[in-house]
Amino acid sequence: MPEIKLKHVVSCSSEDSTHKADNLLSSDTYRKWKAARPGEKQVSVILQLEKEEQIHSIDIGNEGSAFIEVLVGHSTSVKDQDFQVLLVTSSFMSPTESRNGTNTNRVRFFGPSQLLKATAQEKWDCVKIVCSQPYSKSLAYGVAFIKLHSPPDADDVPVSTPPKLTKLGQFRVKDESPSSGSNIQPGSLFFSRDSASKASTGLKGDTSPSSSQQKTSDKHESPKSKPEPKPKPKPKPKSAEPVPFNRILEGVVFVLSGFQNPFRGELRDTALAMGARYRPDWTPDSTHLICAFANTPKYSQVKAAGGVIVRKEWVMDCHKTKQKISFKRYLMDGVESSSESEAEEDESEEETQKPVNALSVVHALGKMSLSFHQSLHLVEMESRRKKAVKESASVQVKDEDPYGGSTDENTDAEEEEDKPIPELPDFLTGKRFYLYGKFPDNQKRQLQRYIIAFNGAVEDYMSEKVQFVVTSEGWDESFEEALMENGNLSFVKPTWIFAINDRQKLLPYQPYTVVP
Repeated sequence: MPEIKLKHVVSCSSEDSTHKADNLLSSDTYRKWKAARPGEKQVSVILQLEKEEQIHSIDIGNEGSAFIEVLVGHSTSVKDQDFQVLLVTSSFMSPTESRNGTNTNRVRFFGPSQLLKATAQEKWDCVKIVCSQPYSKSLAYGVAFIKLHSPPDADDVPVSTPPKLTKLGQFRVKDESPSSGSNIQPGSLFFSRDSASKASTGLKGDTSPSSSQQKTSDKHESPKSKPEPKPKPKPKPKSAEPVPFNRILEGVVFVLSGFQNPFRGELRDTALAMGARYRPDWTPDSTHLICAFANTPKYSQVKAAGGVIVRKEWVMDCHKTKQKISFKRYLMDGVESSSESEAEEDESEEETQKPVNALSVVHALGKMSLSFHQSLHLVEMESRRKKAVKESASVQVKDEDPYGGSTDENTDAEEEEDKPIPELPDFLTGKRFYLYGKFPDNQKRQLQRYIIAFNGAVEDYMSEKVQFVVTSEGWDESFEEALMENGNLSFVKPTWIFAINDRQKLLPYQPYTVVP
């Protein structure tokens, strides 16, 4: 492929004072063409050929340009539109290389397959080279060299001659001989040893075919490391599915006692929303009695039947936490569940069934025998002492004057008179009381005796007849609900009853009321 000679530079958009565009006309110079200032957006140069030629291939040596484009035209072309693209914009540097200033002198060879076919088939006498570097503003770029080749002559006979070194500027490249074979297809280096050795011979002048074949064979013969299979992740255990909200109290059949609307309806709807069932009265299938106060009629009925009696807080806390809570913490005073009693029976049975240690039995018997002998000795000593006291007393009686005693009858003991029982005051006539909560020591029994003694009445459970609620625990939240049910209620302290007994008259209850 003969080289096309360049005649002169027609025009240049920018050139350095040292590296001018005329350097592209000579192939034996180390100089190159560069832009006048770094960071220029685009530079171009137009070269005139000696005559019209058909361009078959192009060799380009880069000088810091990121992209290079080659256009062709005629000497009569005046406008840029008259030039046609022969080699589309090709990349010579990556953005990273442009920023770091590395690999600025890359060389690329463009054959007939890489040129535009329609343009390459015509003849041209002008070549325009366009360079650009958009990735670096501190790099003066251009072209180191450009070589244009015309199509090979049909009369040329290929001769098997050793490859000759051709000097392209400051680069030395070997020409491939015709005997080296046909064009190497992409990827053939990985499949054919012969083509790999020939390609390495054409590209590297110092590498022998035998060494290249040996390296290629070593690559093929080296076993490929197989990636180890990754262990499969263990499936995570599925967590227990939460109980739906409408099934939290499933299986609970409840009865209400001591509540008044609208709170009674709200409490019933809350329990029903969580899956419980409602009964207006206690039935054999009922499981829980939700009671506001102790000693209500239903309370006594369920307690006698051995049912479970709980406070309203059980339902409210289950609704708040959205899960079923054990009712044992919410049992009313004096009520024990069957499960608790069974647990106590089991514990007592376990205690009775514990194995007895023989050594402990012997030790206990020894203590028993010792205490028995000691007690026997004490009894004998006590009997002897009493006997001695009697003997001394009899001696003193004998020594006394038998006639020295009094002759009056009944001088030591006075006659007992039958006095009538005094009438009790009726300070609390018509007043009904209910004793709520716990009282210290024996105070509850005293209150009941005083109220009954003063002609008052003590109710066993909270009802509409109750006028006074006596409590020693202070204000309770359930009192508000009781007031909603009975607005005439008064909550008093036990000291009011005790003060009436001490002063023996009816006192106003207002100073002794319990307030929130």
